[in-house]
Amino acid sequence: MRTFAHPVFIACLLLFWLNQLLEWQHIFISPLYQYLDDLLCMPLVLTITLATERLYFSNNYFVLPLRYSLVAAVLVSIYFEVILPLFSPVYTPDAVDVLCYSVGVVVFQVLINRPL
Repeated sequence: MRTFAHPVFIACLLLFWLNQLLEWQHIFISPLYQYLDDLLCMPLVLTITLATERLYFSNNYFVLPLRYSLVAAVLVSIYFEVILPLFSPVYTPDAVDVLCYSVGVVVFQVLINRPL
């Protein structure tokens, strides 16, 4: 799929894998350790969603409406910053994470969410 060949998506995916590899090796670089996954979350998730929609509708010109991206960011923020911290001490709410999700939506909307 050409949607997955977008250079920004590939860069986000490589950065995510690199960050996970560093964490797996117990190498924690602040602020990458704290915020990089949150920053990359929305471009990765929304690009996968976009590719799925394009495949389903057989339409390479399909773009996700802004409201879909905003709803996704709100739902991710509520789940990871409100609900999960209530049930597990492993998760802590952080307003900067919400800002990272928001920046990720902007990156997706401006750079990735374009007709092929």
